Amino acid sequence: MLNVALIDDHPIVLAGLVETLRPCAQYRIVGTGTSRDAAMDLVRDGAVDVVILGLTPAVTMIDVIEEITAAAPDTKVLVFTGTSDVQTCIAALSAGALGYVLKDIAVPDLFYAIEEVAAGREFIASTMASAVIREMRLAEQRRVANATVALNSREGQVVRELLNGASNKEIANKLNLSDKTVKHYMTQIMQKFNVRNRVEVVLQAQRIYGKVDGQTRHFA
Repeated sequence: MLNVALIDDHPIVLAGLVETLRPCAQYRIVGTGTSRDAAMDLVRDGAVDVVILGLTPAVTMIDVIEEITAAAPDTKVLVFTGTSDVQTCIAALSAGALGYVLKDIAVPDLFYAIEEVAAGREFIASTMASAVIREMRLAEQRRVANATVALNSREGQVVRELLNGASNKEIANKLNLSDKTVKHYMTQIMQKFNVRNRVEVVLQAQRIYGKVDGQTRHFA
């Protein structure tokens, strides 16, 4: 039997959760509450296996997840929310939640989510899962790129001009540099990108930084 705590700042939603879980022999509701303080009291005072957490605004919910994770690391957090924002979901998972479901979830799916989270496995609402996974992968790629390829200010300017299709001579004129200096920066950039020529520099820069209004992103 799983000990479950229910927290939601909308009393009618909280009552609905209680009525949904109470008839199920596999769950024991050890407490309910409508606030951050109630959530912390429950996880500190008893052995809570899973806390179903629905608090607004999102920033409060993220803070509570972090507090629960720190105070009761064995308690699993399942976020129960009406917010389908991908970044909020990622922030909740990063704060320590194992599950993120929306309030329009079907009852059997909610039960499945609780079981998955209780077993230590992540569960994301099916309507959001693909977008969340994609964004987390892109974020990791950006993090790795920023950690491994740090261009200084002048190198960044050179790459911006390259992405706009400028030749070495045009770059020299635009940045008030000599042709020799531009070639030096190009050599440095190729070494940092681990490529062999200016075409590969452009392709690598597009892959790592992307283009926004003709300008690259994430330069050091």
